Amino acid sequence: MILLWLLVCARYDLRRREVPDWLTLPAVGLALVYRLLTPEGWLPWVLAGVSVLLTLAGALPGGDMKGLVAMAFFDPRLYLLAWLEAGVVYLLWRVLRRERRMPGYVGFVVGGVAWMFV
Repeated sequence: MILLWLLVCARYDLRRREVPDWLTLPAVGLALVYRLLTPEGWLPWVLAGVSVLLTLAGALPGGDMKGLVAMAFFDPRLYLLAWLEAGVVYLLWRVLRRERRMPGYVGFVVGGVAWMFV
């Protein structure tokens, strides 16, 4: 289900360079409820906080932040793989398309696929 959500978000991100709140906010809410019902330490909270701080600092767009927060609350491994794969996809995007801005959810989908195998 998470991979499907990431694919829909990536489609919006590719076409509009923006992911609507109606896609991201429910995911954050559901992931937060999941995390509150299954507390597993402090790492998901720290990772979500880092994403919020990066957005407040202007280094991360708001739509990407909401997606990353949802992934951090759901499974910290998904969050970390999303960041890792977004970096790899960003480098490929820079080389192949010669653009600085890359739709983050494209990398998050690749991270989601890797997460499925972990």
